[in-house]
Amino acid sequence: IQCSLDRIWLLSETCLRWPDPIVLVVYLPSQTVRNSSELSTALDSISNVMAECPQMTVLPHVHGHDEKEGGFSTYPVNVMRNKGLDAVKTSHVLIMDVDLIPSADLSHVAKDNVMDQVTMANRSNNDIEIPLNAIVVPAFERKVDSPCSDVESCRRYLQNDSKFLPLLFQDLKECTEDKDCIVFQADMNWEGHHTTQSEKWLKKHWYESSSKEKEGEKTRTIRQIKCFDSLRYEPYIIIPWCPSSKSSNPQPLTPYYDERFYGYGKNKIQHISHLRFRGVPFSVLPQSFVVHHPHPESSIKQVWNNHKNNSLHRDMDLLYREYINDLTEKYSDVDDAVPQCDD
Repeated sequence: IQCSLDRIWLLSETCLRWPDPIVLVVYLPSQTVRNSSELSTALDSISNVMAECPQMTVLPHVHGHDEKEGGFSTYPVNVMRNKGLDAVKTSHVLIMDVDLIPSADLSHVAKDNVMDQVTMANRSNNDIEIPLNAIVVPAFERKVDSPCSDVESCRRYLQNDSKFLPLLFQDLKECTEDKDCIVFQADMNWEGHHTTQSEKWLKKHWYESSSKEKEGEKTRTIRQIKCFDSLRYEPYIIIPWCPSSKSSNPQPLTPYYDERFYGYGKNKIQHISHLRFRGVPFSVLPQSFVVHHPHPESSIKQVWNNHKNNSLHRDMDLLYREYINDLTEKYSDVDDAVPQCDD
């Protein structure tokens, strides 16, 4: 997880729901580090979260460039993600944004499905190999009548209603039926998560229709993504990271984020595209999910949306087009990449 100081409060609920190790990279502007009062306040905020979350490792990231006029347009989001990945010591990692809160069972459901994939991949192999698969965690968001305008009003949602965010699948199903929850950003960016087919997922279409019987066991394969609706698909995913102890190659199993992408926009999509062009298959996790907690709009997003006074949006769009062209050339010999649905 990477975040700025004004979002660190969102971790309280995540820490209650996720018992496994968490790596948090916290953005510290250089001006905060230079100001003793601001630095003291920042360290207090970090210490408070660490006290609530003993399973969490916190890595401060001091940004070397002051913010440009108009907001944190140089926010080094992918540099911070890579810094967090370098601290991962597990075979797999779920890469999250701080405002997405896991369902209470996500940790054990994810581990069960990862183990199923590893077991199936090694049935005829004495050496444990970790399959290069990406598992999509369906993402939803909690809608509110009046968006909260500051941190305190946002925090009151959960303080006043412990059921504000769905805890388990049935809670989410009821929340969507009541129209209090929707697919994440479905009302403003339908391409972002449409490929997950969340409506089908909510009906418990979690497994491939074909199943196999072997030695009295029934094997179910979680639903595979056959094609991408859009190159703007940006799900939250569980991916292999650390190789097995018997591996002769100590390098991470999947690629880092491209650090040329910064600020807001295209920084997560580029990583998904890299995995896809590389030939990594995608499947969808059953039962568990993440849900977005409302918060005030970030200054980074305001910069992204302000086309007139800055070039961030234009620069990242241009870089992404160049990046896709580079991937197309680099992986031209890969014939098993997940295709686009209209190909």
